[in-house]
Amino acid sequence: MSNEKMESWRSAVGASQDNSKSNFRLFREEKCDRCGVCLQRCPVLELSADEAKREIDKVIDGDWNSSLVLKRCVTCNLCEFTCPQSANPYGLILERYHQALQRQGLPYMAKFIFPNEPENMWTNTRLLMEEDELSLLRAWEKNMEVPRTEILLTGFYNNLVPFIAQTSILDELKPAIAGKDSMFGMGEDAYRIGFLEEAERLGKLAQEKFSRMGVEKMYCFMVVEASMFTDVLPEKFGIHFDFQVELLDSWILDRLRSGKIQVKERLNLKVTVHDNCCGRYMEGKLQNVTREIAERVGCEVVEMYHSRENALCCGWAATIPTLYGPTSSNPLHTLLNLLQSLYLRLEEAEATGAQAVVVSCPGCYVFLSMVKVLTGSGMEIYLPLELVQLAAGESPEHRNEQRAWDILAVTTNLLLKWAFSPKRFAPKPVDIEKPLPQAGSWDKAMIKTLGRLYRTPLVQNPVSKGVIAGLVKMMIAAYRIYLKKTRRDALGR
Repeated sequence: MSNEKMESWRSAVGASQDNSKSNFRLFREEKCDRCGVCLQRCPVLELSADEAKREIDKVIDGDWNSSLVLKRCVTCNLCEFTCPQSANPYGLILERYHQALQRQGLPYMAKFIFPNEPENMWTNTRLLMEEDELSLLRAWEKNMEVPRTEILLTGFYNNLVPFIAQTSILDELKPAIAGKDSMFGMGEDAYRIGFLEEAERLGKLAQEKFSRMGVEKMYCFMVVEASMFTDVLPEKFGIHFDFQVELLDSWILDRLRSGKIQVKERLNLKVTVHDNCCGRYMEGKLQNVTREIAERVGCEVVEMYHSRENALCCGWAATIPTLYGPTSSNPLHTLLNLLQSLYLRLEEAEATGAQAVVVSCPGCYVFLSMVKVLTGSGMEIYLPLELVQLAAGESPEHRNEQRAWDILAVTTNLLLKWAFSPKRFAPKPVDIEKPLPQAGSWDKAMIKTLGRLYRTPLVQNPVSKGVIAGLVKMMIAAYRIYLKKTRRDALGR
């Protein structure tokens, strides 16, 4: 960003601070005593007690210029659960991101996560899927138009890996599988980036949609959507749902306990569990469910340094703070922050000595698989469902590494387009009833070409993979030096 643009941005920030301390919607300022406990417990920032107190002051005051929190928060939501006054400091951070979004819009690369943009990852990843997966997606979308009392909701990141549903374990629920990408995770991603009005609108649309369908029981592939129904939408936006919500993993565990799913061969694997950020909701139930599933199929569970309620984000949400501020129009900043955060989590898993990391969220599954292939890690990555398949004598499709390369092809195309595209955009509301927009003919050709290239022996050989891993690790190491410097500057160390 030029000096002129930097000054323009700083002026805009300063102008927005005049009434920044009033009219909070999510943050309960009257309850906050600025003790800083919420930020002192943050596993990302790792602040001292005094630093945490200064940082909470900066966020409340809307000080974008010097706040480390607003530059580094990955919206993992731990602060919401650790605040001794229940003031919801997480909501405060999201409201600050909301103000920045209204002021700046979003960088071009953020179109990747918006299902109503032609550049979205769902439409573009489908270009590289096999027909078996495409037919599943079409069937799930069709099921959303049929009245039914019971649904197994796919979840929008689950729709990047539809192959995981190809198992007899789910035969009982297969007629009820339904979902579409345009529902945008019931507003969860919109909520986390501060697009609060869109999260609320999508929540109301979901409420109307499922009411018309007559849904009484909702099973969820993803805790992301489940927690929106049970916690976020009711508590933060007053949107309530009149159906029962159950996680698919809980349904699987019940069948393991009852013997309906037979363990034919104990796996004898040492595994570690990555706890999804949204797993803190629903009273943290998913954390225990994931571990019990792993243990029941013969795994030894070893814990990472950051685990359960103190777990780190997988790294995917680390992109969020890079969407705002003076460097936010530079996609390399976003990409490097993503890679180093994903690798941080993978390194922590490797340090346990486990053979595999178990992830309950298909989103974490996809993006941890991406950093695995880019760094040449030998760590296997499994969903709990896949472990159960193995123990029940099935061979999971387990195409996670192939899908990681597919998403890298989509990302590469978007990076190539960035130089010739507007640097920022104002996100538009998502229409949950419309089909996803399609990529243009040039994009389709490029993505298919890149996808084929990434699957060829030219890339998929030990030498090429070693070179890629070396370069990626070198870039991550260099970026971490930059992050340490900016951290010292922000904290005055």
